[in-house]
Amino acid sequence: MNDPIQTDALKAVLAALVFEGSDNQRYEVKAAKDGFPETTVNTLCAFANTPDGGVMIFGVDETESFELVGVYNAKDCQQRLANLAKNSFNNHLEISIELVEVDGKKVVWVEVFEADKQLKPIELKKTKRSFIRLYDGDFELSDQEKQMFISARGMSRNDEEAVDATSKADLDESLVEAFIESRKDQSSTIAKMNDDEILLRTGVVNPDGRLSKAGLLALGIYPQQFFPNYSIKASVQKRIRNSGTVRAINVRSFDGPIPTMLREAVQWVKDNSDELTLSIPSGHVRVVHEYPSAVMRELIANALIHRALGSISMSQDISLIIEDNRLILSNPGGLYGVHVNELGRTGSVTRNSRLADICQYVRGADGVSTIEKLGSGIPMVLAEIAELGLPMPKFIDGGIYFTVILTSVENSSYTLLEQPVRHDLHSQQNPAAKPSRVTNSELILSALNDKQLSRAELEQATKLRNGQVRYTLAKLTSSGQVIRTGQAKSPATKYTLSDKQHKRG
Repeated sequence: MNDPIQTDALKAVLAALVFEGSDNQRYEVKAAKDGFPETTVNTLCAFANTPDGGVMIFGVDETESFELVGVYNAKDCQQRLANLAKNSFNNHLEISIELVEVDGKKVVWVEVFEADKQLKPIELKKTKRSFIRLYDGDFELSDQEKQMFISARGMSRNDEEAVDATSKADLDESLVEAFIESRKDQSSTIAKMNDDEILLRTGVVNPDGRLSKAGLLALGIYPQQFFPNYSIKASVQKRIRNSGTVRAINVRSFDGPIPTMLREAVQWVKDNSDELTLSIPSGHVRVVHEYPSAVMRELIANALIHRALGSISMSQDISLIIEDNRLILSNPGGLYGVHVNELGRTGSVTRNSRLADICQYVRGADGVSTIEKLGSGIPMVLAEIAELGLPMPKFIDGGIYFTVILTSVENSSYTLLEQPVRHDLHSQQNPAAKPSRVTNSELILSALNDKQLSRAELEQATKLRNGQVRYTLAKLTSSGQVIRTGQAKSPATKYTLSDKQHKRG
């Protein structure tokens, strides 16, 4: 029960959750201080349907900053979990249960293993309800989403399927011309073929004259004539101050062939994000948007090309959302043939090999290839993110959805320049002074000197943005330099310097 390795693992997980301020894709805590939580069955189901499964920790209270409170009755809790896994679902769940004791408090640690792909979706016997894990919550699957799981059981060749009622007349002449020219430039064998033969042998057109799904999506005049939901739905989510209300603004829907959607979506992100000047440790100064265009181009191209193209999935669009300090991009279809931890480290694996191959030779109106080279996108994204001093993107494989969460450049660990007053607390007294290159951490620590302030008050005192304040406070509380009073997400929460930080000062 007191395995040191398990105890250390528990403490490390709780420290990470405190830093994040909530549960996450992998871990769910339940207080279970006064009894067995009713929502347990939903979370068991969700983790079984989610790639890599997940871990439930009973005896930890999220509302009290993930405090160890101890489980109500360790033996009863374990017995109930085993019974649920064996008897409550359409297929038995594989789980592992361990009891850990820390500081006299008993905690039940339950690992839920992912169900076999051929058995998904796992659902509750009595109600036929089914759940999946997304971000930090359990979400019920619709009938359509259940069918997406069933469709994912087989090998994907959906991009090669012929689309009824289509022909070469549905292809965009300029895109086709550029595609054929590019193919001829890259292959002496293809250069000997006529245009019709090239379109046939590269999988754009089928032998019966119908277009392949890949050919239509990459080179079609208007693919949405046949697949109305093959689009990108974009919006900026603005939270109204002093309320929990979120309002969507600058809502757009991008359609057309892949090159057009890609170009317009990247430009939309650029238009809806600030341009920032960043001083990086090498001594260089870079001017970039909050969400760099090169990064966004790769991520959006991946969403368009690697999304699921089955009949059920094609009724789902790609979602692109900008919040106050992050961007969320989600597409139908989980990862294919690769684990989320292998992204950027292994060679490219794609469910839509025909579409990916065509898109390597497709150039849009801007003359840029849709994708440069298979397998090069994610490594480039990770390298650029590291160069800008940003937290690594969160890649979330939800089985039937794949999501990327990207942090704004305004949360960079490096210094942002050319932001009035933002990096010089004394600039109001001396407007002509050159902005000093102090870090966001130094700004917040200085503002908290002998004071107890909320996030909103810190924003006003430091002139930092909401996202910068939240990100920096998370680092400072984790390092023990700042103490938080209240729940992490509450606007009434106050922050003050720790005794340790006072002594340093």
